[in-house]
Amino acid sequence: MGKLVRLLSATVSVLAGFMVLNAATVIASAAPAPYAETVILNGKVITADSDDPQDITMAEAVAIYGDRIMAVGSNEDIQKLVADWTEVIDAKGNSVIPGLIDTHNHIYETSTGFPWVVKSLPELLEVDLRANTEQELADILHKAVAARAKQVEPGTWIRIRLNPAEVAVKTFGDEVTRSSLDEVGPNNPVFVSTRGGSVLNTMAIESVEGHYGNELPSGYWMRGKDVGWSGEYTDFSRCIGLDLISGKPEVFDTYIKGYFEVMQANAQIGVTTHKSHLQCESGFSASSHLARNGLMPIRLAWGHRWMQPFSPYIKETYRRIGDWTGYGSDFMWSIGSSVGGIDAGGVGWCTSMPADDNIKAREQCPPAPEGVEIEAIQAINTVQNRARRTEHLETLAALAAEGRISGIPGWHVSGDGALDLLFKTYQASGMSDEKIRTLRIESDHCHAVTQEQVQLAARLNHTFSCDAADTPTRVIKGGYGEEYLTLNAPVNSMLKAGARVVISEFGIQGELRTSPFEDGVMWLTRKINGETWGVPEEAVPDRMTLMLMMTRWGAYPLWRENTIGSIETGKLADIVILNGDYMAGPVENLDKLTSILTMIGGQVAHETSELRGNTLNFSTDTAEWTLQKNTPTSLWRWQDTPTIPAFLSGAAGYDKPM
Repeated sequence: MGKLVRLLSATVSVLAGFMVLNAATVIASAAPAPYAETVILNGKVITADSDDPQDITMAEAVAIYGDRIMAVGSNEDIQKLVADWTEVIDAKGNSVIPGLIDTHNHIYETSTGFPWVVKSLPELLEVDLRANTEQELADILHKAVAARAKQVEPGTWIRIRLNPAEVAVKTFGDEVTRSSLDEVGPNNPVFVSTRGGSVLNTMAIESVEGHYGNELPSGYWMRGKDVGWSGEYTDFSRCIGLDLISGKPEVFDTYIKGYFEVMQANAQIGVTTHKSHLQCESGFSASSHLARNGLMPIRLAWGHRWMQPFSPYIKETYRRIGDWTGYGSDFMWSIGSSVGGIDAGGVGWCTSMPADDNIKAREQCPPAPEGVEIEAIQAINTVQNRARRTEHLETLAALAAEGRISGIPGWHVSGDGALDLLFKTYQASGMSDEKIRTLRIESDHCHAVTQEQVQLAARLNHTFSCDAADTPTRVIKGGYGEEYLTLNAPVNSMLKAGARVVISEFGIQGELRTSPFEDGVMWLTRKINGETWGVPEEAVPDRMTLMLMMTRWGAYPLWRENTIGSIETGKLADIVILNGDYMAGPVENLDKLTSILTMIGGQVAHETSELRGNTLNFSTDTAEWTLQKNTPTSLWRWQDTPTIPAFLSGAAGYDKPM
């Protein structure tokens, strides 16, 4: 696993104002002298400089000039690049790793659920309810809506989340309807959801249609608009929270501040880049506002999606939008257009696994494109609201086949039936396998993947972005049979087949975390809360492979493999110093490791007192910043508590020093 550290010799050549470094020399751009601005010494540097886990260079030190890595090597060699003005950081024997890349993290949306954000925007409150039977769940729901309607002003949104999903979906359209919600909340827009569907009352429907300027397409409704039951839940849940609540002009700046703070919280555990679709208008507006003012705490690779929800003109719109792939800045760039969820999650996935009619009826398969046969898609599990996603997917495949777009980003694909639809739609467009390989196609979740699909993915250069979750295991055991557990996130099979695979959702998204490796332990042990999920044979084989799945390999589907994902000369200086040795001790203890210094583009975005006695930190408990310097430094990205300019006055850029 360790190449010997031979990355730097004393030879430094200065040519035409540039320093050049290969195995014996240093590369940096337009340096005034052959010295580093910053060096990190005495580290256990995991460079992630190879796709082969057995061929990773282990180093001791890193030199940085500007926002780029200037050299990597031994302490002795890097010391030669230290001038009297170079800032030196002693890693004190801790692991130094590349900035982590979370390839599926919808921070723009999930930031609206954190306590300090909800406290600043009370209308974002979503009430969670749970019951074991349909009647009990329906009863407490209606009582909760009535009670909430008495607590808030007329016109205030009431949002209720029901669990478990397998009970909740059975109440929709019968016990829970548009009219039943009108009875208990006639003066408030009411939205009730679970993973697999939603119900809206009259005011909610009118509010959505009024905001977007058109009647909701008929495909949204399971039994018609008058019943108010939709098989769609993310369009409504996300865009109500973002556009209709957070996007109000009087509170939009408050939302942007909360979004900024949750991204900062991710930086504080070592996440330096994340990927997400931007499903709703306000998510894009907030992101672009932060980016245009130089205030993105971490990098964002984003997929265009907000022209899809609630629009009756998906094909017409996306055939006019052009190719955005790769466009943007180092902190915010497009990876193309995202379809979103082809199927739903949990009980609402689309799968070929056989089961009785009650189980199959709760699945949510989209209609297949004309002329494309998908074994998993049957009359009993096809829902018309998902036809919108099929239309979007077909449109993107056609544009790629016509040579009008250069890439297609990943999206939610929970079951193997949805993955079949993805692959076969690309192939039905007339594209060759070689052409498809150039698009860097991807799918999120990996909840059910067959071995045949693993082989096809390897052939098509497809990336699996997999999350650790025990829900698919419970669903498979409860409805399909334990013999199908081998389909759940078969990452070891993917690795052996040569398919691209990364892990995702290890950052701060739906809940706060203290370590980015909490999910990593789940992947290495294949246990969640002591219980096996999927099958043990499909565990990630070793911690170096895990590291590549969280860093280097994640850069490729984001079209940034030449700038992020590893600690190599010339790449952006996204570097994390951990509070221990990543390569030592039981894998079960990896979740004790976290960032004590996070550097993004050569600037320190987070620091705790362990290294230099300095603290640069945002507290998710108090929603307050601590900026305390006991050791002088010029590296901090935030010199004072960050201030975000008002949205409507920030288009010219923000030049106040941080």
